[in-house]
Amino acid sequence: MSLQTDPQYWSRNDFLISTDKNLLSIPSINHAFGQDFMYWVNPVPDHILEGVVDSSFCFGLYKLIHDPVAANGNGTKLPPDEFKTTDIEQIGFARLITDNITFAYLTDLYVLPEYQGLGLGGWLIDCVNEVLSELPYLRWVMLRTSVKKSKDSYTKRLGEGRDGIINPVV
Repeated sequence: MSLQTDPQYWSRNDFLISTDKNLLSIPSINHAFGQDFMYWVNPVPDHILEGVVDSSFCFGLYKLIHDPVAANGNGTKLPPDEFKTTDIEQIGFARLITDNITFAYLTDLYVLPEYQGLGLGGWLIDCVNEVLSELPYLRWVMLRTSVKKSKDSYTKRLGEGRDGIINPVV
């Protein structure tokens, strides 16, 4: 059993998380990579980032721009798989480098500063955890952080060692 190829969606209030790569905004991700809050990464040419995204399992975090009920014009809520990039603004991202079965490296996770403190980063980690918990042969999930607050947050959400999915790397 491997990672699900069909896009997955989670919604909360005016926000959406999706694994649908068609919704990702390469320019938005690259812009975030150039900001001070993402001190560990630098922007790359868009065509390079497209290749990185294509070879990874990605999660986009979005703010809904249009009311999903009004967006379809008939008074019913628009299903997440019918969202268009004009309905959303990308405000966060997470990426798994993975073999889709036994190993995953979590990287490039961010929430734009103006949306931090709303629980969206924790929710994004929870969605990553939900996807990874469906892999019966998963042996390793790794991530790197030098910030104690971030490490504590990841450990709280994902666990550590034998009881959780995050494995410390020495």
